[in-house]
Amino acid sequence: MREVEFDIRLTTNELYEFSMRHTYSGLSGAAGLVISFGSLIICVLDYKHMETMAIVALIVIGLLFTVIQPVMLYGKAKVQVKKNESINTSLHYRLSEDGIEVSQGEQKALVKWYEVRKRKLVKNAMYLYMSPIRAFIFPRSQCGRYFDDAVTLVRDMMDKYKDYEPEEDNSTSAADGKED
Repeated sequence: MREVEFDIRLTTNELYEFSMRHTYSGLSGAAGLVISFGSLIICVLDYKHMETMAIVALIVIGLLFTVIQPVMLYGKAKVQVKKNESINTSLHYRLSEDGIEVSQGEQKALVKWYEVRKRKLVKNAMYLYMSPIRAFIFPRSQCGRYFDDAVTLVRDMMDKYKDYEPEEDNSTSAADGKED
């Protein structure tokens, strides 16, 4: 059985990079950037004909998605790494054909491959999404020499389970004479 193991302790920068990519890679992130740049362009091209409040409002809107939100995301990442026990201590990952086992101290959890909805491979990391807002972050720098093996194993297992639908266990309700 193929298996890859490594420990991850996320840094502020790794969590920030994930947050930025997650926030700005979708349609709403692109729309926010268009609104911000559009506001700044309107402000620059037509400031002579505007009132002071309109200029200030356009500048604030222009900075909202280009400066303010990234600064807020960095602050949030810094607080999360500092205060969230599951982030600020090392997590041990074991990727195998059975799934992704995550352990921290005495606690263990197993995520089956069919539960992984999406894999995002970027230059410095691999992100595995179990939901639109929940993901495992595997930084290349922390996986070390196992990163490429992990990428290959994840790709193979996700391909294997891409159309898999887990069957519900109806044997208990049928034995009790109950219907679902």
